[in-house]
Amino acid sequence: MYFTNVNLGQYVPTGSFIHRLDPRAKLFSLLLIISSVFPSKGVLALGFWVLVLALAVKASKISWGIVLRAARPVMFLVIFTFVFNVIAVSWSKSITQGIFTSLFTASRLLVLMLFAVLLPLTTAPLELADGLDALLSPLGRFGFPAHESAMMIGMALRFIPLLMQETDKIIRAQLSRGARLDQGNIFQRVKAFLPVLIPLFIIIFRRADEIAVAMEARGYEGGAGRTRRKPLVWHWTDTLVIAVCVVLVVVSFAL
Repeated sequence: MYFTNVNLGQYVPTGSFIHRLDPRAKLFSLLLIISSVFPSKGVLALGFWVLVLALAVKASKISWGIVLRAARPVMFLVIFTFVFNVIAVSWSKSITQGIFTSLFTASRLLVLMLFAVLLPLTTAPLELADGLDALLSPLGRFGFPAHESAMMIGMALRFIPLLMQETDKIIRAQLSRGARLDQGNIFQRVKAFLPVLIPLFIIIFRRADEIAVAMEARGYEGGAGRTRRKPLVWHWTDTLVIAVCVVLVVVSFAL
């Protein structure tokens, strides 16, 4: 199987402490973590966030295998970042310094991705959409479509696993017809994947049209006056988690 084992955007319910947190608290905590990991320049600070990531995965009761499989579709960004920095830094400085700088930059990006991947693994798509809607709702006063944006993100996360399954079916069908998708140079492989991309785009547009018709048939008119099946409730543990994240950010900058 090519994509059936990919868990990108897939919710894994384990009933852990992180799963029970309010989605707004998890989104805000992720924003704090990203704002601290991205500008980190020391190995000690990056190692500190690796330790925090390990504790977060342990608290979520999700295995590292699932987390790494979920991040596999975006791993090419880490590899590209590493190769690009090796070439760019080695061009102006020594190769040793280029490799060291590239490893640090790629590791920092990997930590960021793993933190981001952990969010949809521990938050249901509907809860994530409600959390985004609640956080973006103040921007509605300035004409920003907060509800519609949150709904689109939630629907995209919901349909990513389905699109992966459809892609796997198309690839299997092409292989059964004698297609060679893993042979030749990069240009030949891209050309060989055209029979996969064309039916995939047709399926995507067909599903989008079906969803649009279903929403119109149910009288969807945006977020005005809509209620939630499961209202969001803020608990003291959510405040505690944000406070802990603030402390972690301060410790990271101190390191």
